[in-house]
Amino acid sequence: MFTLISNWLRLSTAIWGRAFIGAIGGAFIAFSYPAFNFWPGVFIGYFLILLSFRQLGFFKAFLVGTISGLALFGIVLKWLTTYLGPIPWLAGSMVQALMFGAAVAVAAVVWRFLASLSLGRIQPFVIAFVLGAIFTGREYAAGVFPYGGMPWARGGLALVDTWLAKWVYFLDVAGLTWLIVFVTALLVIRFINPQPQGLGLRKRFFGFMPTGMATAMFLLIPALVVLDASGTAGTMKVAAIQGNANAGLFAANPPGSILDKHLKVSRGVVESGKAEDLDLMVWPENASDLDPNTMVETGLKVSQFVTEDLKAPLLFGTKTFRGPDFYNEVDLWLPETGLADYYHKIRPVPFGEYVPDRPIFMALAPDLIGLIGWDMSSGTRDGIFELPNGTTVGSLICFEVTFDYLGHDLVKQGAEAIMIQTNSSDFGRSEQGVQQAAISRMRAIETGRTVVAVSTVGVSGIYAADGSVITELERFKPGAMVEEIALRKEITPAVMFGGYVEPIAFGIGTVLFPIAAVGLIIRRVRSKRS
Repeated sequence: MFTLISNWLRLSTAIWGRAFIGAIGGAFIAFSYPAFNFWPGVFIGYFLILLSFRQLGFFKAFLVGTISGLALFGIVLKWLTTYLGPIPWLAGSMVQALMFGAAVAVAAVVWRFLASLSLGRIQPFVIAFVLGAIFTGREYAAGVFPYGGMPWARGGLALVDTWLAKWVYFLDVAGLTWLIVFVTALLVIRFINPQPQGLGLRKRFFGFMPTGMATAMFLLIPALVVLDASGTAGTMKVAAIQGNANAGLFAANPPGSILDKHLKVSRGVVESGKAEDLDLMVWPENASDLDPNTMVETGLKVSQFVTEDLKAPLLFGTKTFRGPDFYNEVDLWLPETGLADYYHKIRPVPFGEYVPDRPIFMALAPDLIGLIGWDMSSGTRDGIFELPNGTTVGSLICFEVTFDYLGHDLVKQGAEAIMIQTNSSDFGRSEQGVQQAAISRMRAIETGRTVVAVSTVGVSGIYAADGSVITELERFKPGAMVEEIALRKEITPAVMFGGYVEPIAFGIGTVLFPIAAVGLIIRRVRSKRS
């Protein structure tokens, strides 16, 4: 039975059979992500997808790849249905699937061309390296297009709960994706080119040894690495508050009720004595539903709490107008001072916090687009906050955690710990909050910083610089995390060089595709003439 299945996978040329294999592969990748937690699925999935498009032409590979991508993103982005229904989910899944299909089509053409060259023993490694680059480049494209991109469901993120996540410290999430596809492609090439029957054990061993060594190095190197998560720049005491408030974009709450819920939990921390010698209290995105900067009574309420009760800095999210612009803002309020610094979200969410090309989409879906009354502006200020104790922390707001460069910039600007303030209320009990928490853990490894991720409803957690979970709160329950967290100043290899990985990968695919296409055409013409 196994031989029958393996021969079918190896030899089948039926296009719909290939599409079926690819769809199963896409589903396996989807189920490898946190919330589903079958992490080996990312390897099984890419194995099946690579098998599905081998030796196909551009257009057939595009069809197979799009079906594979639709299975992948249709499952992993299912949480979008809890936000505005099926239309954003279908649209988002289809856009990502088409981009995945384009990457598969490019990979198919380049693979056929490289396989036609006489490269000797290094040929499998060259093909695997380039295939890894193309799929990593696909993630780069998805992170910038359309409307600034949506870098969700990247291959490396599937391994957050494994020892292999340590690769992110050195190579960034993009580098881990590259390695996943590289190693998987080597195994696929070995699978579709089995060693001849009757070959001796010694020759079989040496024939498989290069692939085996590459796979072993991928698995063993991070197993031997110990990441330092100690407070090499000292420590500070942080309290993170989850108010369990429905702070969704379209939620109907009594004015001030979200702020009151966070004040209630915070006062409980103060009354318990846990806030003694506190260096910083952190509230999530949208924790104050009334703007303390423009509403006098709200400003007095926050100031009174910070000065008389907390007696420590408070970092919290709100929405505010500054001139004609509307911002998703994080404020730092100090005792006796009030507002000391603020940060505006640099990457607001398209179709969530603003509508790009509003007249076009208003004509297509007026009921949905009409729900977003004000378009939020993109901020230009940095997310760096200097605390009175001399500590520098960085802030990212919700969706921004998915963009590598924003976390890198905070570290390069001196952040010794990172606060990720998010609002997951719109997505209910879906996988979104769990997946975002996993991204926060990867950010901790990548930046070498303790990450304090606090949500209105969860998942809220504090993650050490090695990605381990220090503490997490139960979802949809009010609670507080009070911890002495490690501060660090070191710059990781991922922060220093990781930002180049995806553009280089994209460049490799962009350069090789036309060369491969022309090369295959020339070979076909010569073959016909001969």
